[in-house]
Amino acid sequence: MKDQILSPVAFKWFLTLITGVLAGVWFFYDSFSLIRTRKADRSNPVVRDKHFGYVIGIAIGIIGVYGCLRFQGVV
Repeated sequence: MKDQILSPVAFKWFLTLITGVLAGVWFFYDSFSLIRTRKADRSNPVVRDKHFGYVIGIAIGIIGVYGCLRFQGVV
């Protein structure tokens, strides 16, 4: 097995970092967007849909970061 580019441990860390960074960025982007639009008119259905989407994005980010931490045995 000399033809492997990465060892299994390095590959595990690589995938964890890629997934964790993507989930973290997703969390912060949607959090910032939700804060930025908090004073918008909530009677507008488009604004409500955006807020719902931002909350779902925040949940996805939290699940992604938590999953990476749990996969590595930190949590």
